[in-house]
Formats: sequence, C-alpha cells, structure tokens
Amino acid sequence: MLNTKETREKMLLEFANPRSLIPEDVKPLFDAWIRDTHITLAQDGYYYCTGTTRAPGTENAKRYNDGIELWRSSNLKNWESLGMVWSFEKDGTWHNKWYAPQGNYVEVSPEEGFRSVYAPEIYQIKGEFYITASISWPKQTPEEEGSYTCLLKSTTGKPEGPYKDVCEKPMTTRIDSSLFVDDDGTVYYVWQDGRIARMKDDMTGFAEEPRRVIQQHFDPEPYCEGVFLFKHGGKYHMALAIWTMDEGDHIAYSVGSIPQKVSYDCVVASADNVYGPYGERYTAITGGGHNSFFTAKDGTFYATMFGNPVNNSFAPFYAKPAIIPMEWDGDRVFPKQSGT
Repeated sequence: MLNTKETREKMLLEFANPRSLIPEDVKPLFDAWIRDTHITLAQDGYYYCTGTTRAPGTENAKRYNDGIELWRSSNLKNWESLGMVWSFEKDGTWHNKWYAPQGNYVEVSPEEGFRSVYAPEIYQIKGEFYITASISWPKQTPEEEGSYTCLLKSTTGKPEGPYKDVCEKPMTTRIDSSLFVDDDGTVYYVWQDGRIARMKDDMTGFAEEPRRVIQQHFDPEPYCEGVFLFKHGGKYHMALAIWTMDEGDHIAYSVGSIPQKVSYDCVVASADNVYGPYGERYTAITGGGHNSFFTAKDGTFYATMFGNPVNNSFAPFYAKPAIIPMEWDGDRVFPKQSGT
C-alpha cells in the first residue's frame, strides 16, 4: 500500500486523466440514497430516474431492500417521487426467497437471510415501459458468480407500473443488465462485462444465443461490471464500471482486494459493430463508475453518477443521484469541465 496520503494523492492525479475528473459544481439532483443512477427521457416529456435504493433504517442495500423506486422530472431540476413501482412483497414471484450467504441455495428466514434488487434501469421501447434489474441470489454451481438479472414490463403502459416479470424466470446469471436499442429498432440485452443477446421482437426472450462482445482487455483483466451500451457518431460505445486499485507503487486497473480499492470509474471502449471488436479502453469519468448516458431535451448529452468514494476517491459525494454534462473529443467522451 502507498505509505502516505500525499503520495497516494500524487499517484492518483498522475493516473487520472484531467479530462475525466468530475466537475466541482456537480451536485445531487435530490436527496435520496441511490446507487447505480439511471435516467431516461420518455415520450411524455418526463425524465425518469431509478437506481439501487435501501430499505428505511438500513445503511445500504447489501443484505436486503424492499424493491424498485422511481422519480420523475420535467426539467432535471425539480423531482417528484412516484414511490415503489415494483416490490418483493407485492410483485415478486421467483425473486422472493431469502437465502443464506454461504454455499448453495438454502432458504432461510428474513432475519437470517439476504434478498435485494439492485441496479434497475427503466426504458421506453415501442411505447412500453421496461425495467431491467439484478436479483441477489447464491451460486447454484461452483462455476456461477451468483445473482440473476430479470426483465420487467409495465402491465398498464405507464412508468409507475405495476410491473410483471416478462419471462417469470431469470434472464441471465451474473448482474447489471441494460437494454440497447439500435438505429434500426433492434433491441439488445446487455449485462455484466459486455455479454449481449438480441431480443425477440415481442421482448419475451432472446432471439439468439448470448455471447461476449469482442474487446481488448487490461493485463491482468480486472473485475468489470455495470455495462451500458450507447451509440454516437455511427459508433458503438461500451461503458464499464471498474475499480482503480492501489498496487503499492502505482495505481492501475488491476485485480486486487477490497482494502486496495481507490476509485470506482467509468471506462469506455468503442466499436464499429455492436458485437465488437471494441478498441482501446479509456477512463471517461474518474469516480463515476456504474452509470448510464442520455440526451436531454435541449440536446445536452449527460452521464449519470452516484458517488462511490473510498479512501481518496474523486467522487464528491456518496450515494446520491447526479448528472454530468459531457462533451466529445473525437470518438471519446469526457465531463464538460466548468467554464468550457
């Protein structure tokens, strides 16, 4: 580990591209505990915001929470809560069982177990509202990483739901699912670290076998999550959330233990084809990991963020929803710095 705070800060600043730093004037949109902030602009002119939330009286959502909450705004400034649009108790089916954290699936009591939904994202596709989400779940085999993803659809056509599971079973193993709609209307389901599958036209499942996009890797390859796919300038851009690690004499994206975590970053790579190959990765937002991107009514391109600070992280606050105006430098995107 680095010996002094001053040395660590110096190394961090050398590692972080100044273009990737979160502007100092970025502030939370509203006062709520949220991780994995996601915002979409719907056809009704409202922006809808969701993300991982915690149950009342709890410190975080690691062990359990109640469901998926939603907020809306007409101007990205004034937000109103639409409450919980999907809950375990009211809407859950296969999602509902509490499990013990060790070993294979063992059903336990709520007092002993784990049960949470996290990283939800809301989309309007062909006039219908969908939510992708991750459900905490234990490993069923030694090869699994644990957790499942699911796809929910509003039964009323309204963003506030209620929502029903499209397949009544998990879409995938692993975590962090999103939807991507290409220019021709083709919809893709993406998750974890760049796994992808084209959806059926009726959105009831996959139209092809899932695959991993072809991409360049770091050496060694770190744990990647929080994938989000978007398009600009005719290219596909894949964002991943990756931890920056303290390697003792340098800072790097590499495999490390929890005490070595320094900053949770948004790393992006680009391709000419949705399946890749994706080129060189670059840090788009230092401290802005597990985020999404959207275009506002006035044409401004934004990234969402929530702040996941550890040690001397560059995130200015913790677990609050926020947006960062972004700007393009060729095929690369970075925060628009104050005054530029």
